[in-house]
Amino acid sequence: MSLKPVLLDPALPFSELGEGPHWDHRSQMFYWVDITGCTIHKYDMALQKYEFCKTPSSVGFIIPDSEETVIAGLKDGIYRVHFDTGKVTPIVLPEQHADVRFNDGKCDRQGRLWGGTMHNKGGDHPEALGKLYRWDGQSLDTIEEGVFITNGLGWSPDSRTMYFTDTVNRTIWQYDFDPETGTPSNRRIFREFSGAGRPDGLTVDSQGRVLSAQWPGWGVEIFTPDGKPDGVIELPVPQVSSVTFGGPDFKTLFITTASSGMTPEQIAEAPLSGQVFTVEMDVPGLPANCVKS
Repeated sequence: MSLKPVLLDPALPFSELGEGPHWDHRSQMFYWVDITGCTIHKYDMALQKYEFCKTPSSVGFIIPDSEETVIAGLKDGIYRVHFDTGKVTPIVLPEQHADVRFNDGKCDRQGRLWGGTMHNKGGDHPEALGKLYRWDGQSLDTIEEGVFITNGLGWSPDSRTMYFTDTVNRTIWQYDFDPETGTPSNRRIFREFSGAGRPDGLTVDSQGRVLSAQWPGWGVEIFTPDGKPDGVIELPVPQVSSVTFGGPDFKTLFITTASSGMTPEQIAEAPLSGQVFTVEMDVPGLPANCVKS
């Protein structure tokens, strides 16, 4: 199969740090964020209609909560954001460190929200200040500490395996996962990277394959459930930040990218940096999960 990425819509705005792609299968809407641009984007593919909402601080991820609101990981915590008005309501605010912000976040199939933090300077800062949190709607628990950049969360189709990425350490971790209690255990290395790219956001398809965005690796790498390479999706931009499945049949792979930190010469070489790409896949993904009400 030839995997040919195309632009989601050439008319869409560029993101400085595009991230957090999410397909809401209930509304058939595609969401993503510009972390440093403090913007939540929403796109109706059927109508080719684009909307956006500004946030008061950086926004690492969003999960649609209703037709009007999303759950968002802003700089210091988890908020409910009213998309039309921009009004934000805090839910839980664990991070008071001035140099730390929320980055990636997803829900497991039981509706628990997993969100992680990192230093504002990312890989340029030597301190591993990041944490991975789990919020079940009532309590917030710290699952991992001492992380450089929390990234790339996902679960196997049977919810018995959890994946978690530390981008600076170039590692995707794999855990045994108890879906009833939400407890990860037996952490081990799923995949280590030694090339130009570092693992960023990831998703898992219906066959259990792991698709990992590579920053600055010019593509998305695909791995079998036992960690063996199973293909590469090449992109015309270096900073590939995250991936998710969507579309009516969940065969459309959405890929976010970024232009953050690139020189004018690098932008000239890869002028589409910061755009959203799509690829039609043979193997479908799985529906994204929502926060338990």
